[in-house]
Parts: sequence; C-alpha cells; structure tokens
Amino acid sequence: MNTKQIKRLIIGFVGFLSIALFLMLVLNFINKPNIQDIQFTNIDKINKGSNNSAGQEVEDIKNADFSYTIVGYRYGDSRSSVIVKRGNKEFVLYEGDLLENRYELISISPDEIIFKGSGKLYKLENKIGK
Repeated sequence: MNTKQIKRLIIGFVGFLSIALFLMLVLNFINKPNIQDIQFTNIDKINKGSNNSAGQEVEDIKNADFSYTIVGYRYGDSRSSVIVKRGNKEFVLYEGDLLENRYELISISPDEIIFKGSGKLYKLENKIGK
C-alpha cells in the first residue's frame, strides 16, 4: 500500500464517522422528549396544624395510654423533627409522621410537642434545653 491509498482509507473512515454522527444528531432532534410542566404545591401554604381550631380536646401527657418522653428535638421552618422514647424504644419523627401507627405528630415548637390520636390532641411539654 502506498501513501495515497492509506490517505484515502483514513479520509473515507473519517467521512463515514462524520456521516454517522450527523445522522445520530438528526435523530436526536427528531426524537426529542416531550417535557411537561409540573405544578408543585407551595410548602408555605400547608397548615402545620399547631392551632386548635377544630375544637378537639387537648389532653395533658399524664395520660397512662400516652407514656412517651422527649429525648431530643430539632425545630426550624422546615423538616422539624423530634425523638421520643417509650421503654427501651426510641422513635425519630418528622411533622406528619405516625408514631407506632397510632399517633400523628402535628406540630413541634420549642415549648411543646403536639400529637393527635383517636380524635384527641396530646400535648407534651418540651423541657429539652431548658
């Protein structure tokens, strides 16, 4: 093989690759994805349920049925959490989570933690860090 044939072979190979890449680019433009608009709920509009507007009965934590103690908490504008303990079990809960599939964590504040269960609100006094 002389240099002219090698040159033609390399140019032919580069030309073939160029055409293949161009065809793939055209196919990508033809088969572009259909992007749809997704509407998200504004997190600021969600009621945290800290007020007792539903007229539900608020029970103090001294109820024997609800014998949990607060181990720790994290309070903020979003993703507040609390750690409660009953016996030798500890539970990490975020607002809206269920405690043992029975009590829903309604609100967390530096002063109190409120749970809802069986149509009643259970209020735990927050003594952590005081």
